[in-house]
Amino acid sequence: MPSGSSLIPSSLSPPSLDGHRSHILAINNDSAVLALFRDLLEEAGYQVSTQTYVDRDLTQIKALKPDLIVLDYMWANEDASWSLLQMLRMDPATASIPIVLCTGAVHEVKALQEHLVAMGVTVVLKPFNIDQLVDAIRERLGADRALRSIDMEG
Repeated sequence: MPSGSSLIPSSLSPPSLDGHRSHILAINNDSAVLALFRDLLEEAGYQVSTQTYVDRDLTQIKALKPDLIVLDYMWANEDASWSLLQMLRMDPATASIPIVLCTGAVHEVKALQEHLVAMGVTVVLKPFNIDQLVDAIRERLGADRALRSIDMEG
């Protein structure tokens, strides 16, 4: 396994009031950013796993069964994050996992806004503070739970 990649969920933060800690998978090519995401999201009460882009194999992501994925998108010459996003959306086992895309590519996001919304992707523009990211995560997880409960009732 490449250095900077951790596939073992952490268990340092306390469970939420309902006893369930949502599991967040943060994917980024920078191990320092991943460590920061882990610390900040654990402090916000989430169970956090991290992964680098080195391996685009969805098997590891499927095994982790995250409630939400935070995906960094650089929009540079390397298109690993776009390929991974497409793979996540095409695979039936991962297609419904909410995704929060972190990017500084404002123009590209605007150009692809309808497509991203159709794929169920929430965008958080860089630079951002942790509250903006946590708010986006809470909003997506809340919307996802509401949809699941409607599906279960119907």
